[in-house]
Amino acid sequence: MKNHPIKNIYSFFKYFIISILLFSAIFIIFSASACESKEKVIKIGSQAVFSGDDLFYGQDQAISMEIAVSELSPVRIGGFDYRINLVKKDDEGNAEKAFLVAQEFVEENVAAVVGSTFNGTTKAALTVYSEYNIPMLAPCSQAVEVQSASGIFYRMIINNSQKIENIASFFTESIKPEKLLLIDNGEEYSVKLTDHLIEIFNSKNASFAKRYSVKFDPEQYSILAENILIDEPDYVFFSANYNEVALLITKVRELGLLCGFITEEPGMNKGISALTNKEYLEGLIAIVPEPPSLAKYSEDKRAIEFWRKYNDYLNKIDDDDDEIVLTGPGQYAPYSYDSVYVIIDAMKRANSILPVDFKDKLKSTALDGVSGKIEFNSNGERLKPLSTVFIIKNGDWVRYSN
Repeated sequence: MKNHPIKNIYSFFKYFIISILLFSAIFIIFSASACESKEKVIKIGSQAVFSGDDLFYGQDQAISMEIAVSELSPVRIGGFDYRINLVKKDDEGNAEKAFLVAQEFVEENVAAVVGSTFNGTTKAALTVYSEYNIPMLAPCSQAVEVQSASGIFYRMIINNSQKIENIASFFTESIKPEKLLLIDNGEEYSVKLTDHLIEIFNSKNASFAKRYSVKFDPEQYSILAENILIDEPDYVFFSANYNEVALLITKVRELGLLCGFITEEPGMNKGISALTNKEYLEGLIAIVPEPPSLAKYSEDKRAIEFWRKYNDYLNKIDDDDDEIVLTGPGQYAPYSYDSVYVIIDAMKRANSILPVDFKDKLKSTALDGVSGKIEFNSNGERLKPLSTVFIIKNGDWVRYSN
């Protein structure tokens, strides 16, 4: 008996549909398996200047971050393992380019950005990251005006205002001078620093005797030295370069005045001893905006270990890369290194790599980093960043102690 044609057609479509469903199920299973096996990645941007005369800043930042990545990656967050991918972009130290680089990072879906090198480039890029709620950690920029009300900006380093506050605190809490003279060298940096120092003194009801401003000129320094002799201060604070500090101390000491001299970072240089009689420099104090763990003569184990790892890393790549200009870790290297740890710590506590989830966790950061205890205030600034004080004893710079 022959099969009915309609029945044959029905059977054909039945098996055809079953086959399609079977193949679809197999495809879905394999697709899901492929998605599960696909490597999960956290993208962290490194924005800096990687070209021109200042390329060492970018290289220093990148190496420091790569060391941190090598220690942290892969990292388990929210039940998944992630490889950390460092994405480097050169903003050329130019504000307009920094703005464009920030837009590129947004399009590439980076989870956070470390950078930029300069105040201007950091400020330009920050406008973009604030709009898209991408956290930005600044290891170099110290200008107070570089901030964001959006809660995504975190400064890894002491800012300029905090630096001056530490200088003021040294006067009011440590040496407590009876008659203090303040002197700037007429340059914008020195003038603004002294202006702000006076504002802090006024807010603390602290007093100073007089302020002078003098440009680098031997004749003017001689006149100033005579005025200082008349004023008879017990301490003089001079914000200037080390050669200027050396000249003014020389002029004052030659008049027989033995008052104490205090300067800050530009005035601290080992070359100062070649510019005047070493006896004149005895007791010179310098306040440096670096925490004790990172400042000169540090014996901090974490910092020493970081410097060792950095130099080991540098030695490995030096032979293979002719463009590397570094000879060792720079001033901002520890802050770049710590930045990666801060980002990953926030992600872990949020159980998410999405900026919308972990950006608020950055506010409650409490880590012991190479740069010291890392905590932030409500404005994203380092909480109570430390400075280090040095003094010349027996012709050499040593750590100051009361």
